[in-house]
Amino acid sequence: MNPWRTGLVIGTVVVVAAGCSATDRKVSGTATTATAAASPTTSTSAVAKPVDDAGLPKLLSSPSEISDVVGVAMTPEAIFRKPDTKLRVDPIRCLEAVMPALDTVLYNSRTGFAGQLLHGDQHAQVVQVVASFASDADAALFREMITQNWRGCQNQEATITGGQVSLTYTLDRVESVNSVASVGMSGTARDGARVSCQHSLGARRNVIVDVRVCGPNVGDKGRDLVAKIAAGL
Repeated sequence: MNPWRTGLVIGTVVVVAAGCSATDRKVSGTATTATAAASPTTSTSAVAKPVDDAGLPKLLSSPSEISDVVGVAMTPEAIFRKPDTKLRVDPIRCLEAVMPALDTVLYNSRTGFAGQLLHGDQHAQVVQVVASFASDADAALFREMITQNWRGCQNQEATITGGQVSLTYTLDRVESVNSVASVGMSGTARDGARVSCQHSLGARRNVIVDVRVCGPNVGDKGRDLVAKIAAGL
């Protein structure tokens, strides 16, 4: 994968309880009892199964959905199944803040991974990543640890190298809204155009959703894309 061409933990538990009248009724002289009541321990469909690696690619947003979010027609590249190891970030403490999908030790506990790069005109670029973990709690912990690392790079500059071009970004403050962390950033492309991005991270069930949206009038489009992907879980 070449991510640089230009530069809620919510578990849904449904409990169905079946009951009957507290008063036994007699039919044709035969007493009936409450033995037909369902035992709460017999339901096996109450807890959603963790998402596994095979189910991750279908969670990624489609190119048309992302085009709608960005406001620019986006062209997708192939889905990749592991973090990128080629790109470098200086200073290294800003690795997780600048770009999703870059290799970090925090990904070592993942049980699955799927990501995709999309690009369009006006320096539009989207990186979307979903990664699964063993439990909802593990996904929530990953989100919290990554967000803490982001805060160590807010209001600073960081440079991505290792792609076709190097690009230096100025990062804003990290904000958290509805358990989705976001950090805005901006840089200057080779043609002198100013490129603005929003990097956003959330978690639902045992999956983390990590995206970066760059393009015109980016605003909260990173957070919007996280919400759209998470809605599919």
